[in-house]
Amino acid sequence: MTIEVAYPCVRGSLEPRALTARQIWTIAEQVRRQFLPRYGKPSVDVDRLMLASRSMKVNGVAVAAHWDFNLQVRDKDGREALGMTEVNRALSGVVMISLNTELIAERDYLKRSTLAHELGHALFDGPSMLRTAGQPAFCMVTPDEAHLATRTSGGGDWREFRANEFMGALLVPRPLLHRELVRRSIALSLPLLDRGEDQPVLRAAGDPVRVEELLFDLAERFGVSTAFIGSRLRRYALVQ
Repeated sequence: MTIEVAYPCVRGSLEPRALTARQIWTIAEQVRRQFLPRYGKPSVDVDRLMLASRSMKVNGVAVAAHWDFNLQVRDKDGREALGMTEVNRALSGVVMISLNTELIAERDYLKRSTLAHELGHALFDGPSMLRTAGQPAFCMVTPDEAHLATRTSGGGDWREFRANEFMGALLVPRPLLHRELVRRSIALSLPLLDRGEDQPVLRAAGDPVRVEELLFDLAERFGVSTAFIGSRLRRYALVQ
């Protein structure tokens, strides 16, 4: 199969034009529906995702992701990093993605988050990186876990904003999170606020023990951390 993605871009450089968070979420959900046979299953099968990403078409440009888990990933200053997305002009149409398995260790949630973040770079930055291969600034590094929590685009790096919003919506899409939030809140007898239009949200001031249990349960279902779930709840305005 070939994952196909389209978004507004600059014709000459292939750089994405400014995208809102909601636009990025929509693209992430489209990607998820293409490689997952059961969209409604919360946790992403990362092996299936890596296999599907070997053949992608982004705005008509062929992009193939090559995954490497044996490289010692380091930033420009020689410090260990979680992941890296780069291109080599000798490999036409190939974006190389490396994950530092030693640094990630046994933290499966971190592997999943880093993988999705780097795939976001491949999809949004891959075409322009391939166009400018051999020139400066065609390698992007994910230094640590805190980097994956960056949410703002104002005055920041649009590339990281796109990659993180893609990561968040790919691993935890809003519709699925809302469905699971309602189900588990009812099971745990946690009160929900009715905002109309069938969009109940979580009360942040609820029983802290049961709220913590809810976050842990949702994190388990989606294969991410509780901090990740909390961030997506706030980002999707599903908690008040």
